[in-house]
Amino acid sequence: MRQVLQNGIRFSQVAAHQTPKSGGLRLSSLAGGVHKFSTASVETSRSEASTPSAEKDMTASGMYNWRVAAVNNALAKRGKATGPLTVEDLTSLGHLDQYHYEGTEANDEVIEILGLDANVSVLDIGAGIGGPARYLSMKSGCSVVGVELQKDLTDAASDLTARVGLADKVRFVTGDFVERYEAKDAALQAKFDHMVSLLVILHIPNRPELLRQSFDSLKPGGTFLIEDFALVGDEFTAREDSHLKNVVSAVTVTSQAVYVAELEAAGFVDIEVVELSEGWRKWTSARHQMYRASKEETIKMHGETLFNSRVAFYEVIDELFAGGNLGGVRITGRKEGDFGLKDKLHRGRISADTHVKKTAVLNELGSTVSK
Repeated sequence: MRQVLQNGIRFSQVAAHQTPKSGGLRLSSLAGGVHKFSTASVETSRSEASTPSAEKDMTASGMYNWRVAAVNNALAKRGKATGPLTVEDLTSLGHLDQYHYEGTEANDEVIEILGLDANVSVLDIGAGIGGPARYLSMKSGCSVVGVELQKDLTDAASDLTARVGLADKVRFVTGDFVERYEAKDAALQAKFDHMVSLLVILHIPNRPELLRQSFDSLKPGGTFLIEDFALVGDEFTAREDSHLKNVVSAVTVTSQAVYVAELEAAGFVDIEVVELSEGWRKWTSARHQMYRASKEETIKMHGETLFNSRVAFYEVIDELFAGGNLGGVRITGRKEGDFGLKDKLHRGRISADTHVKKTAVLNELGSTVSK
């Protein structure tokens, strides 16, 4: 059987319409970097118990909480340590406000694809310091509830959100989303119109459970958008696997087929995967090189210890994407229900495909990456 490789997914021409042991994948359509999948059965390819404390380890490692001090330092340098702010004051800090790749441009695509407006509510899983939630609300008028594991990030997110005048539209919950949802946290009880998660779920050991609870949190017809890491090559090398788990705390990075199987097992339908790997390789390479080039300015602003730590981390991410096995995906889909929302999602996807990319702010020093 001849093997066909397109955009990092390998299918057999014969087996593409069968039910293979790796998850029952059937290819319904594939063109232009966009994948639409259907799965007949689900079989998870990893042990969920292998990394039971990964989220707690990530919190203890300070992977993200260094940014609380960094964003305060950057604002202080601009004479804005206290007092009112604008959303633009924060988005201009790049990666200190927007933890995912491609900055506010990625948020603009969320708004366009999901069709966000002032009449909808959004659940943001892995809200970080609140950058995407604030931007989505400011730009579209939507209300957002962000859930973030790390309390220092949630505290900072709430403070910054109040300073930009969005506290009545954007709220934050501290804790593990699944635990807080099962505990019937008051902020999570109302069903949401949409769910978003940008570059977060890779850290979650039990992805199937998170997807099931996300499905339950949505109204009938509700839609979702996830951006995440994915295996787009044959398999990770031992070095890549070690970097992912031990440096990035990325404990759940699978093929696109496995990811889609888990989403369908949770109940989602009309799932579409768009590979973002080329853009993310460019983004992570630029971030690494520009950070090295800004050594003097960064040390003045944040100190040498932070610079050395970050440059080492960014080098690992650059290496992982350059290797060709790690890639990025944007996955969208919906919960059965309102067919008007189905049509809205389809229109949003088409609109995003024709959207002209612009230039995104990379860091607090004003560096940008053209897309």
